[in-house]
Amino acid sequence: MLFKKLKHFKMRFLFTKKARLSCLLLLSTSVIEAQSITGTVRSQADNRALPGVTVEVKGSLNGTITGANGEYKLSNIKPGDSLSFSSIGYEKRAISVGDKKVINALLIPTASSLEQIVVIGYGTVKKKDLTGSITRVNMKGVANNANVNLMESLAGTVAGLNIDQGGGASASSTFSIRGQTTLSGSTRPLIVLDGAIYYGNINDINPYDIESVDVLKGASAAAVYGRRSANGVIIINTKKGKVGKPVISLNMYAGVQGMTNNPVKVMDGNQFATRLLDYSWERKVYNWYSTNPKSDVGRPVRPDASNRDTVASFLRTPEEKANYLAGKETNWIKEVLRRAPMRNYDISLSGASDNGLSYYLSGSFTDIKGIQKNDQFKRTTVHSNLVDKVTNWLEVGLDATYSYRDASGIPASLSAARVASPLQLNNPLGSPDYQIYLGGELYQPYPLVYMYADNSNISTNLFSIGTVNINIPWISGLKFTLRYSRSQLTQNNNSFYSSETINGVNNNGQGIKNPSESIDWILDNILNYSHTFGNHQIDATFLFSREKGFGNSSSASATDFGIQNLGFNDLGLGQFPVASSSAYENNGLSFMGRINYFYKSKYLLTATIRKDGYSGFSPNHKWATFPSVAAGWVLTEEPFLRDKGFYLKLRLSYGLNGNQGIGEYASFSQMGISDYNFNSQTAIGIYPITLGNNDLTWEKTSATNIGADFSFLKDRLSGSVDLYTGKTKDVLVQRQIPRASGYASVWSNIGIIGNKGIEIDANSQNIKGRFNWTTTFTFSLNRNKILQLYGKGGNTDIGNSWFVGEPIQSLYDYKILGVWQENDLFNGDIYKGWSPGEFKYADLNHDGKIDPVNDREIIGYAVPSYRFSIGNTLSFKGFSLTIFINSIQGGKRYYLADNSAMLNPAYNFSFRMNTPAINPYWRPDKPTKNTTAIYNTPPVESGIYQSRSFVRLQDISLSYSFPGTVIHKANIQNAEVYISSKDPYVWTKWQGWDPETGTSDIPLMRNIILGLRLSF
Repeated sequence: MLFKKLKHFKMRFLFTKKARLSCLLLLSTSVIEAQSITGTVRSQADNRALPGVTVEVKGSLNGTITGANGEYKLSNIKPGDSLSFSSIGYEKRAISVGDKKVINALLIPTASSLEQIVVIGYGTVKKKDLTGSITRVNMKGVANNANVNLMESLAGTVAGLNIDQGGGASASSTFSIRGQTTLSGSTRPLIVLDGAIYYGNINDINPYDIESVDVLKGASAAAVYGRRSANGVIIINTKKGKVGKPVISLNMYAGVQGMTNNPVKVMDGNQFATRLLDYSWERKVYNWYSTNPKSDVGRPVRPDASNRDTVASFLRTPEEKANYLAGKETNWIKEVLRRAPMRNYDISLSGASDNGLSYYLSGSFTDIKGIQKNDQFKRTTVHSNLVDKVTNWLEVGLDATYSYRDASGIPASLSAARVASPLQLNNPLGSPDYQIYLGGELYQPYPLVYMYADNSNISTNLFSIGTVNINIPWISGLKFTLRYSRSQLTQNNNSFYSSETINGVNNNGQGIKNPSESIDWILDNILNYSHTFGNHQIDATFLFSREKGFGNSSSASATDFGIQNLGFNDLGLGQFPVASSSAYENNGLSFMGRINYFYKSKYLLTATIRKDGYSGFSPNHKWATFPSVAAGWVLTEEPFLRDKGFYLKLRLSYGLNGNQGIGEYASFSQMGISDYNFNSQTAIGIYPITLGNNDLTWEKTSATNIGADFSFLKDRLSGSVDLYTGKTKDVLVQRQIPRASGYASVWSNIGIIGNKGIEIDANSQNIKGRFNWTTTFTFSLNRNKILQLYGKGGNTDIGNSWFVGEPIQSLYDYKILGVWQENDLFNGDIYKGWSPGEFKYADLNHDGKIDPVNDREIIGYAVPSYRFSIGNTLSFKGFSLTIFINSIQGGKRYYLADNSAMLNPAYNFSFRMNTPAINPYWRPDKPTKNTTAIYNTPPVESGIYQSRSFVRLQDISLSYSFPGTVIHKANIQNAEVYISSKDPYVWTKWQGWDPETGTSDIPLMRNIILGLRLSF
């Protein structure tokens, strides 16, 4: 019994001991596992610290909110816990604790258009807090198109960004923002790449390295860039690494190119020969017209054009006659053009860690062949974007882009193909009967002759940005950024024209070498301060910037090469050497301050002031100050409109921007150097070129912008509307002055130009679900007007077609009423000195004659009336179809290749000149109402203008993304195949190559590509 009691006591004691030991162990373990976690939460888009982020332990009530610098601290955290990070406008994120004591988190912004982070110059802001006119373009939407450069990608996507696509393999475009505000100064918008001003060629940037583009259009939005911002600002943001494991991405495509629009048709052999018959006949008819006949009795009879022997007798060379009778001919347009291949390869490695290290490394190779033989463009780029958060207060970054661009070769000439005789056969170089000039006549070159010239056109560009961000630890919200950027562009354009080419035939070969180099650097010191107190938020930015640019170029040439095999590689083999060189330098200094104030995210105010100095102006005017102010009112934050299911913000801004678009030494008198004969010997002399101007000052543009941003139906319909008006004073113009002054020209500030317009950007999500359909729409209208020119008595400049009260690009010419007919001659109604078959012009002063002083008027404008674009994207499961239409309406251009203009012997050698066979020419027996005769020599002539209006199917692409169940087994993260076409069709009445390139003989190209995109 006692034993049982002792045993029971022992067991109870042991249990109690074990229980106590277990409790002790559990308590110890709990003490060991419970810990504190600290960290910082930042935005993945711009690495900006995020205040107000909710940080909590999943499945518990343990949580906190980040402070002003994005920092947080949580206690009583276990290794098995998971932290959840959430904030309005950002994707929710969870991170396992494990053995970490510091957990930094990067949050990805959501797709909400109002929560987008927009780059505004030396800083960022949410779109909903914008006060200026800024449009963001996400480049993901154009990733499936074969875009050689950024401007091809942006064409038509932003209201107010006017892009005219360029032709040729390099597809160099011209672009402006909100029309033309100057007469002679630069109209190119400022390009900013990853926060630093970019001086290079836009073709040196790989468009597939670009994440987004922000276009600053209003004076207030662009004012932070001061002296360069009058033409607007385009901010390019390249891709950055995203949180997660490293990602390798591949993008490759291959395709073929052809002509976009080809209404130009040249005459065939029979038409060409018949035209010469008619030319000879009309010469006799015009001599008969000079006798003032009263009827067609006695008019010379047209030779029998149905008799081939008769027609052949009017041809100029034995070869042409023989080929005509044998039915042999050449279509030179087809000989010059080709189906051109194109290919592109991109590879990148990217990633980011929660410790603040972000990296993006890429390389690309582009090989584009133009549709004109011997036209080509090759580009190799290497790009890196590295950011490392070294400590809680120090962050360093390196952004570098290297580009090697090769545009060597001189393309076969379309302009020569338009006028070449179809009866001169295509004889290759080196054949016994090869001729540089067809028929031996100097005005008609062999269209393919430049294919046999040796041309090397190589450009290299190294653009690098070094950045240091320092968060001042003892002042909450204060950050200092030191940014150094440097651009070095090297160009080598070398050419050799053998004695078998046009340029070298009279010189026994000609060699030319033109190397050049330019270097620009900028040092930016940026101080940013952000503070929130109660319902108030202040963001302030201060800048001190120092910059310098310098470069040099040289030229060496020689002719008369006894040995031509080495070409431009040994100019010493030639005779008569000529050498020259030049150099330049410029300096700039800038100060800027900007304050953004937000109250309850309802009332928004931005004020900016910038002071710039530039060495190119005279000592009296080197400095200028550019202020701006902008305000915003979010009406839907007011109680009477809150929670109504839509968003509406009104914006009003005013700003003053500058344009320094002149040369480094434009304000100084300049001299030129030239050889001259002195005492039977060659001497070097100096002569004046440009007169100096000590009063030359900045061109300044003041602008007011009224706008509204809206979003309805839970962001399914959003957009903006802007109305603006601007005035440019002290317009920079290089004026011609009388030679009696000893100078040819002088740079001056003259006149005032007005500018106004309207812009609409809209986006809609029409259907959302398994099947998605989105639409984008842009519309822009711009009008400029010369308000003042040369002051008193100086309201016109006929030479430049500048008139007070009219747009800059006015067309000042004779108005065509029709064509004089024979009855006008027989009845005595025709003007003296004129003949049938010539254009009939309006006699404005009714004096019975046409003269350039009294009878010319403004007959139209070159600038378009308006532009619009419509884009639609439809997606279902893994398929996505995108269709983008771009249009320019209004505006005229002079078309030299029009049938009527080409037939005029006053400008062309009619005996051998082929012509576009678009319109029939006027004949006495077959008169027309809108084209002239072949042989006509009117006292004066007007240009022939055509509307350049067009609607272009600019991009169409179809892609398919493979589902994860298919590709993940192969360790592929994403896989997409796509087929797309650029500029496949255009609707237009323009009779030239393409309405967008106008009179240029380097047309746009349509292409079709097949591509593959992979990520691992």
